[in-house]
This record gives sequence, C-alpha cells and structure tokens, in this order.
Amino acid sequence: MEAIQSAAVVNPANNIIAVDVSTYNVQSGIANYDSSYTKGYDLGMREVGLFLNWTILEPTPNNFDFTFLDIANIYYPASNMAVDININPINTNRLEIPSDLVNLAFDDVQMIERYKVLLDSVKLHIPNINISSFIIGSEIGAYLGNDAIKWTQYTNFYNAVGSYAKTLWPGLNIAVELQFSDIMNYNTFAQQINTYSDYIGVSYYPLWPDFTVKPPWTVAFDMDTLVDMYPTKPICFYQFGYPSSPSCNSSDSLQADFIKQAFTYWDVFAANIRLIDFTWMTDLDTAAINYYATYYGLADTSFLDFLRTIGLRTWDGNGADKSALNELRCQAKQRGYNNLPLACTPTKLETPIFEEKIFSIYPNPNQGSFNLQTSSSGTFYVFDVMGKQVFQKHFNKGNHVLEIKNLEAGIYFIKFFNPNGETSAESLIINK
Repeated sequence: MEAIQSAAVVNPANNIIAVDVSTYNVQSGIANYDSSYTKGYDLGMREVGLFLNWTILEPTPNNFDFTFLDIANIYYPASNMAVDININPINTNRLEIPSDLVNLAFDDVQMIERYKVLLDSVKLHIPNINISSFIIGSEIGAYLGNDAIKWTQYTNFYNAVGSYAKTLWPGLNIAVELQFSDIMNYNTFAQQINTYSDYIGVSYYPLWPDFTVKPPWTVAFDMDTLVDMYPTKPICFYQFGYPSSPSCNSSDSLQADFIKQAFTYWDVFAANIRLIDFTWMTDLDTAAINYYATYYGLADTSFLDFLRTIGLRTWDGNGADKSALNELRCQAKQRGYNNLPLACTPTKLETPIFEEKIFSIYPNPNQGSFNLQTSSSGTFYVFDVMGKQVFQKHFNKGNHVLEIKNLEAGIYFIKFFNPNGETSAESLIINK
C-alpha cells in the first residue's frame, strides 16, 4: 500500500490487551503470580495465556497430570478472565510429545488419536473456563524448518485435531503460533497451515539474527506486512515483546518506545489485529535463564539477555516497574482500558508512510540498482513473490545509490518505510 489511512482505533470492545503474567522465577520472595496477575488486570488485561506442553499433561505414556488445568478452572473464572490455551506438541525447537510417539509422523493415526484422547480429558477438567482460542503448537517453524514433508504432516495433524476440538467446544477458535520470521521465511507452508486457522497466531520480537533489536518503529512495517498477507482473518500476537538489555543494543527507554509504537500502529490496524499479548510481566532470574539455555540448547549471550530482559518489571527483590510497564498502562488508559491515577502524556498518532513498487530481475546482470532520494531517514526492504524478505537496509536522509546483487530471476516487491511520514515525490527509481 502506498500509505496507510484508517479511522480505526484500538478499543476494549474490539481489541484485547493480554499480558503474559508468569513470573518464571524460582527464588523465594520474588513477585508471585497473584501480584503479577493483579498488575495486568488493573491495566486492562482481559485475556490471558495458559501455556502447556503436551508432555506436562502426559508426562509418561497414558499417564496424565491435570493439576495445572484444575487450578486454572478455579482461578480464571473468579475474575471472569478469558483464556488462550496452548497445548503444544512442538515448543519452538523442541518436540513435546509422549516418548512412545516420538518416532511417528505427526499425521500418523496413533499420534492424532492420542491427542484427541488428551483433548477429551482436557475438556473434563476445565468446564468453567471461557476459552478464547486454542493454540496447537508454539513457534513450530523452529522445529519444522524448511522440511516440506514435516510441514505437510503437521498441517494434517493440525487440521485433524483442530476439527475434533471444535466438536468438543462448538464455536472454538483454533490457531497455530508462528514466529513472524517463520511466516516470512516459510510463507507457502504458513499460508497452507493457516487455511485451517480461525486466528493467525504470531510470536513477535523485532530482532536481527544476532538477537540485537531492530528500531521500535519496525513494528509498523511488520504489522502492515501481516495484514497484507492475512487481510481476512483476525491476527493474534500471542507473544509480543522487546528486550531492554544493552547487550541486545537496547535499553529501558527503547523498550518503552516499542510499547508506544506498538499502540500507535495497532490503532491503524485495529480492525485486523484482535489481540496483543505483551510478553512478559517479569524478567527472568539467573536460575530461569540457566534452565532455558539448556532447554533450547542455546548459549549465545545476546539470546539469553533477550530472554532475560523482555519482562516489563525487574525480577530482583520484589521487582520494580520498568518504563515499558508504565508506558503500557498509559497507552491502555488513553484508549479506555483502565482508570488508573496516572499522569500520562497524550500520544500523537502519526500515519506511517510506505512507498511500494514492483520490479523484475532477469539474469546477466542479476542485480537491481536503485536511486533512493529521502527527505529523512527510513528503511528499504525487498521481498520476493512468496513474501520472503531478501534485503533490508536503513538509510539516513539524502541521495543514495544501492545495488542488490545475487538475486534470482523473477519479480520482487520493494518498500521504503519512513517513520516520520515524509517522502519525496519519487523516492524510488529503479534501473533494470
């Protein structure tokens, strides 16, 4: 789209603010679940995620533990809280299925029937819960990768067990959670599996591959991209966060700015984006970080600091609010989600501007040359016809000549995003 214009504004009647309130901390005396939950409720949270791996509920084959569900069945209805339930066969790069099934394909009859048996029991243990959506798999692209056979098998499984869940809970909304990068990198697979989804489930952290942060305003471009790809189905950000660690090239102020930018552009796409679940309430302590480093098999310092600092509060002692939590409270208050006694500065809602063009590349030479004329800073993006991003670079204002080499023959889409809403009359000139 050339520019985004919309009268839609986020409001409690149509858009849901959620907060992942789990504390994740194991040290005695640190803020507990109740206090975190209350902080979320007070700012306007009216939906919460319940995240459970299949192996939590069935730790050994055909032996079940529904303790968490039994507690949830009492806890959440007491405050009339709707719940998004994840019961995950895949959690990011980990397979989370009973041990006797690990060598089976996902669309094997035994695999499907065992998950259906699990669903039968789940229904019996949560009769009082208002299920807002049921998510089957978290960030599954990290495990499935680029394997077309595995994607097909999981898609068949997802369709079969999702359809069965709808017979247990008529009117149930089904989703699978994909990382934003998976939606872009595995677009064909993502589009196929989401034909069976009621909601488009997204895990969103705007990071470079080295786990350093992208600029907070990147959220505008990424929301626009998702809405373009899925214009007819509600989008739910089941994970949505931004670290504050300096080792991720971030800070408390950048994290707070990300919250502000998120609401600014959520207003633009309010008709398309149903829910944002802000992840998470409290930073991780050292013990939790060590656990996740082992669980995910990643020891990269930036990755661990990303996990450690995406919370809205610090973990030490009783914890302290970060600037991002205060920003979240204020942004929610300005849109009618709470009446907290806050001194909030009204946010100027700016209209993001995108210049978009289509061009063709044919070999010899197999590159594109662009003259870029900008009146302020912005970011230049190139996508192939499948929606995969093949190039991105940030520019300061001025005139630039850019060549992109090693492109395959075909059609490409280019976008120049200017967060200040200023563009020249012809910001992109393509030399084929």
